[in-house]
Amino acid sequence: MKIARLSRLLLTSLLAGSVFAAHGAVDDDFMRVVEDTFKEADAAIGVKDAKTARTDAKELEKMFQEVVEHYARKGDAEEGVKLSRKSIELSAAIGSRVAANDFDGAAMASAELGRTCKSCHNVYKE
Repeated sequence: MKIARLSRLLLTSLLAGSVFAAHGAVDDDFMRVVEDTFKEADAAIGVKDAKTARTDAKELEKMFQEVVEHYARKGDAEEGVKLSRKSIELSAAIGSRVAANDFDGAAMASAELGRTCKSCHNVYKE
């Protein structure tokens, strides 16, 4: 089971890198990887799987940094930059709260991250 999770994490990381190498921008494939990683982190929080939740939170931080850079390059997307930065902060909060064994706090940060993603999608998703 641990090998399957590690394989999924490695595949997620490779896919995220491949999407940016191939497209140089945030696209639907990349955002699906972000969404899948978010869902996995949220589920890990629910079952108190600290290792998976922390690993996924770190990956989310990296991916949301790419989203920040995408919106910064795009121009005229201040809201996208702001929401992406907030997503980085919330991802970091998930990781730190899980590390402190505060799964309730991590769940609250995860719920806020979900709302932040939805807000961004309401503005920018076509």
